[in-house]
Amino acid sequence: MSPLRTRVLLAVALVAGVVTWVALDVVDGTGAAVPMPWTVPVLLVVLAVAVLSVGRPVRRWNQGHRDRPLDALRAARTVVVAQAAGVTGAALAGAYGGFVALLLPMLGIEVRRDRMLLALAAMAGSLLLLVAGVVVERWCRLPPDDDADGRAGRQQGRRSGGQTGTSSREPGDGEVRRSAEYTPSGVSTPT
Repeated sequence: MSPLRTRVLLAVALVAGVVTWVALDVVDGTGAAVPMPWTVPVLLVVLAVAVLSVGRPVRRWNQGHRDRPLDALRAARTVVVAQAAGVTGAALAGAYGGFVALLLPMLGIEVRRDRMLLALAAMAGSLLLLVAGVVVERWCRLPPDDDADGRAGRQQGRRSGGQTGTSSREPGDGEVRRSAEYTPSGVSTPT
């Protein structure tokens, strides 16, 4: 899975901003008002906090607090949630930025000013969601040492006919030769 790129996030925000500005300009020309609820900024902040809390166990595990095993599927889901939050935050920040750009020339009208303040708050919440997604995605990256050890272990496993963890010492004088075999459930069993 490739990490989020700054250029991609900026492109998503720019496209969303332009599309929103054009669409709202057309809607505004008809005299219709686009609703701007106050709950949107609050919901975006709650989502950002949720993304950070989902990523915290993976971060703790990567920092060495490995008192409990980390489920690989949970870690993969955390990366997916983080990337989705980053892209969604970029898109919403661009969209609310387009909304702000449309309302900026009309600051003299009180109703428009109130809507622009809500759009600014929603844009700030969107940026918070974007940052939370990028931060959690970085938390999910394996440290370089773990990644190198993992590759070395897989290469050794290929050389030994699919078994990993094979001891190179010969058994003798009370030693027990142990190797771990791969089972379909993904659990290693000593033999």
